[in-house]
Amino acid sequence: MVTRRRLIQIGISSIGTLTLFYTNYNFGAKGKGSSDDDNIASPATTPFKDALPLPFPPLDVGNQHQLDVPANARHFEMIEEQAMVSMHSDLPETSIWRYRDTNVEPSNATALGPIFMVKMGADKQPICVRFNNHLPIDHKGFGLTHTTVHFHGGHIESRSDGFPEDIDNLGFHPIFERGGFYDYRYDMEDPGYSTDEAHSFDRPSTLWYHDHFFDFTGPNVYRGLVGFFLIFDELDTGDENDTSGLQLPSGEFDLPLAFQDKQFARDGSLLYNSFDHNGFLGDKFLVNGMIQPFHRVQRRKYRIRLLNGSNARFYQLFITDKDRNTYPFDIIATDGGLFSSPIRGRESILLGSAERREIIFDFSQFEAGTVIFIENRLRQEDGRGPKGDFLRPDTPNKGPRLLKFIVEGGDVEDNSLVPNSLRPFDPISKAELKRAKVSEFEFDKKQGAWTINGKLADLSRPMVSPVMNQPVIWRFINKSGGWWHPIHVHLEFMRVISRNGKRPPLEERDGMARKDTIILGPNDEVEVFIKFRDYPGPWVFHCHNLEHEDMRMMARFDVKPEE
Repeated sequence: MVTRRRLIQIGISSIGTLTLFYTNYNFGAKGKGSSDDDNIASPATTPFKDALPLPFPPLDVGNQHQLDVPANARHFEMIEEQAMVSMHSDLPETSIWRYRDTNVEPSNATALGPIFMVKMGADKQPICVRFNNHLPIDHKGFGLTHTTVHFHGGHIESRSDGFPEDIDNLGFHPIFERGGFYDYRYDMEDPGYSTDEAHSFDRPSTLWYHDHFFDFTGPNVYRGLVGFFLIFDELDTGDENDTSGLQLPSGEFDLPLAFQDKQFARDGSLLYNSFDHNGFLGDKFLVNGMIQPFHRVQRRKYRIRLLNGSNARFYQLFITDKDRNTYPFDIIATDGGLFSSPIRGRESILLGSAERREIIFDFSQFEAGTVIFIENRLRQEDGRGPKGDFLRPDTPNKGPRLLKFIVEGGDVEDNSLVPNSLRPFDPISKAELKRAKVSEFEFDKKQGAWTINGKLADLSRPMVSPVMNQPVIWRFINKSGGWWHPIHVHLEFMRVISRNGKRPPLEERDGMARKDTIILGPNDEVEVFIKFRDYPGPWVFHCHNLEHEDMRMMARFDVKPEE
């Protein structure tokens, strides 16, 4: 198996050898950014020519899984496959990898995987999913057909988390190759259910799933192994007409959007630079697998779920009109689910790789025929990260438009609400903070690779072993100079208690938000509180710049049972 890490270790000694590797592995070139009509390397495409694709939920199948599951569990079966799909009508169809429901016939219209919609709480629905690896046996080019599926943001048993490497001391074998399958169990229990700490405020709302195979997460995710996973309960019911819940916009007015950037050859194929372990940037912006699509909306409120599904790009998203005027919106949720209360009247959102936000935007303020855009104004030229810093990102007064909304129709009935209270919860108590064990993790660069505490990833042994149900404070320190790192911790949400020694911004502050991914900007130091509950076993934390992750900026931690 030729890995990016191995190629960099052995070096490329001649132009001839380099040409051979490019021919065999289709590394391609790296894009540096784009505007609506400024395409660096990819063929020209007409913005807003194609409709926004929307993913469909998978259909239940009979119980055929090799797991001990509750009687009320729902069962699904998925295929990982290569497929030809349209990513823009000006381009030939593109060969991608994707997740597909076994109940659905192949189609060239959908790149995103099926969207799971599952309940937690009193009516929780445990689910089991079998993933079958049908990726091509004769694959050439970037990526590898070994896979493991990570339920990103999930509170689940270790064997179903998508551990990135097959190691003898795990107690399970998470990697499945072409022709194999793996059964995943998601119990949908509240964190703390095994003690008396379970509470509804720990429930997420917008999660996602993606490949997590070590050394190849970047290329495999870039090829298309991505999908949404939405959570509902008796509070966030998914029904705006249900007066017993929050009545957030629902149904067709609940809009999941996955933002990605890619680069294309003239034949429509994807280009990817496997040597660029700094972070890959494409020169085309896609939403739900389509380059700069449009979407028709009614004159009413929409819940818009924003996912940064890019490998290394950050976004500063604005809602603008044709004259680049900006319009405020309410932010209601982040990675860890609904806020305690809405953050009203914001004009932009910063998103690092894997981060999510949910906003409510009201299109009733516009007349029919108005066009509105989601626009990225963040300046980023390479995998180092954006210009500026976390609190002051460099955002010019215009940027590439990613998605066009077309407002249609007259007045419509809208029973949805944006309540002043969502999922209120208290900050961690001083007593709990005082008894937390503190650990420090320095994120740096060494000899062309990425390190944590000066070490390259070694997933055969833990870097740290927290005790289950015991509080910890993890201090993340960016020692890598001007580089940015979105840090993701598996199993539990983080409570951000300080950023550079000061109170964190509202969108990540404990008492308002819970996070599974936090941005570590240049020279940042961030303290987070975590309590690993319910599930012992091996897990990982890592940078979610996927090229940094593949190039060893990852560490294992083992949650130990209480004595």
